[in-house]
Amino acid sequence: MIDTDQLDDLAAAFTVLARFHQEPPDDAALAGLRGLLDEWPLPGTPGAEEGLRLMRASQEAGESAVLIRHDHAWLYGTLATARVAPYESVHRGQDRLVFDAHTLEVRDAYRALSLQAPHLNREPDDHIGLELDFVAQSCLRALDALEQGSASDAERYVRHGADFLRRHLLEWAPEMLGRVVAEADTAFMRGLAQLSLGAIDSYARLTGVPHPA
Repeated sequence: MIDTDQLDDLAAAFTVLARFHQEPPDDAALAGLRGLLDEWPLPGTPGAEEGLRLMRASQEAGESAVLIRHDHAWLYGTLATARVAPYESVHRGQDRLVFDAHTLEVRDAYRALSLQAPHLNREPDDHIGLELDFVAQSCLRALDALEQGSASDAERYVRHGADFLRRHLLEWAPEMLGRVVAEADTAFMRGLAQLSLGAIDSYARLTGVPHPA
């Protein structure tokens, strides 16, 4: 069983990463993240180390929130056709379309935690940011269960998160995030992708899910 400190660290990191994959930072959020780089909760993996280096390089280069938002939009298709589709179904589906069987499998996994995508049936449930948030929510629910003295419920929530990692994130996110590293114009977005790879690596190690190096 993952201990409370580890669950706290995982929840914090995955919440931040999920947020910035879904919505790029404004000035305040960017400053807040840069102020926390020295205290990143999931260090010690190649992805984390490279991600932190890139985030610091972004700050040193003076990359603004406006520049990052533009890069985010071009990468994920807000302004035009996505250079890197942020949806699992596009990467794994035979027809490379959104709202396919993989999207519905993710929706079912959300229901196991009494969750649903914020724009149900209007936007796909399997956005990279939402899938990272699922891991964060599974950790938060495990923490709540521990606070209420229910180790068995906490273990169940951790198992939900680990199963989701194995069945979904590990099947597509490493390749997708690697493409973000290759395609992004800003060090920030490359750093975000690398930190996400590091977080997935950390979570896989802590839950015992096989994860190729």
